[in-house]
Amino acid sequence: MSGITQEVFVLGSSQSVASAEERAHLHLDVEEMYDALGMLIARGFLDEAVPLATCGRVEVYGVSQRPERALRVLRQLLARRIGVPSTHLEAHSYVHRNVDAAVHLFRVAAGLDSVVYGEAQIIGQVRDALEHPRTRDTAGTLLHRLFQHALGAGKRVRTETAVGRGAVSLAGASLALLQQELGSLEALSAVVLGAGDTGVLMARLLRKEGLTRLTVANRTLSKAERVAAELGGEATGLDDLPALVRDADIVVGTVAERDDLLTAAILRDVLAEAPERQRWFLDLAHPRNFHPDLAELPGAHIMDLDAVFEGVEAARQARAAETPRAEAMVREDADVFMKWLRTRQSAAVLTAVREHVLQIAREEAERYARGRSPEERERLLRLARSLARSMLHCPTLVLREADPDDDEGRRLLETATSLFGLTHDFGSEREAS
Repeated sequence: MSGITQEVFVLGSSQSVASAEERAHLHLDVEEMYDALGMLIARGFLDEAVPLATCGRVEVYGVSQRPERALRVLRQLLARRIGVPSTHLEAHSYVHRNVDAAVHLFRVAAGLDSVVYGEAQIIGQVRDALEHPRTRDTAGTLLHRLFQHALGAGKRVRTETAVGRGAVSLAGASLALLQQELGSLEALSAVVLGAGDTGVLMARLLRKEGLTRLTVANRTLSKAERVAAELGGEATGLDDLPALVRDADIVVGTVAERDDLLTAAILRDVLAEAPERQRWFLDLAHPRNFHPDLAELPGAHIMDLDAVFEGVEAARQARAAETPRAEAMVREDADVFMKWLRTRQSAAVLTAVREHVLQIAREEAERYARGRSPEERERLLRLARSLARSMLHCPTLVLREADPDDDEGRRLLETATSLFGLTHDFGSEREAS
């Protein structure tokens, strides 16, 4: 229903449709995503947009009066900026629209679409996306409301079901995978690359396992120093990675970096110094930090997000009994959001019709009031308003009940704009706060 109502949609990629290797080719820095989305908003292709990027997914939530066009242009722009053919992006991504988009985000916030089923870290990442400083410039009333509803739905699922009971974070599941391979981690040394949420959580969990040495490496040294001081570890930058690997048994990658931090070419000489030593490279970054060719080096073992996903499937099945209740809650909350959206869309058309008719009545009254006394002018204005409101009474009742998602309601709203010659822009308002 172009030009009348807005549609919400999501374009994204996650572990559900793309492997870690494939997702590595679809990475775009969050700041670059905001730049691209801001340009599309300025040019009128999007009304609102919010990116959501985590170690397991990258998504764009958008609002447009012409969603097909918006999605086409968004795909083309993202593919061009990422440097892949648009067909590759389409093959490894998904699109959900309207209520399906709402259900998807609510499932994400509830941990129902995570690598680690029911994990709690994702709801904080959804909140971070909403509260990102640049979201103020790209999100309006609709996406603010959508994300707030999603946070509420996520909290409700965790409170009223056992979906999150016993669930671990991505870092916790990764630690379990390491222990499965290595047994006790005591007497081992570890390097954690990155001091973001996942890196910090991973460092804390490793420290609890009795490591002899823990090093936190980060591009911003002061941040690494804060984490290391809290955990009794060492801090360093990312300038000399081969030296860090030389003394480590476990290397964890959580850095947001487009290019591989470690490759076989970078580490070949270091690992050749002690070919009998076994080292585990745990890659939790998106895109990846460690190139797969590391596995060709002596003593090198790589575990990525796909390996973590396989390792937590049993836990997902153990909590599957709670899934129907959780999914029902998500759908119920999504329906509440869509009811609000439909009411808002119908109200936009109704408001435009009323303003248009009252404006015509006022202009005609002013035209006939020229040269008349103030009293006569006021009587003509009152008469014009009264006639206009009387004529609007029945259309108001009908348009107020029109449902944009229903065929009949959609026809009514389209007919109203045509009959009254509306050119009103139903674009979204930016949040002032």
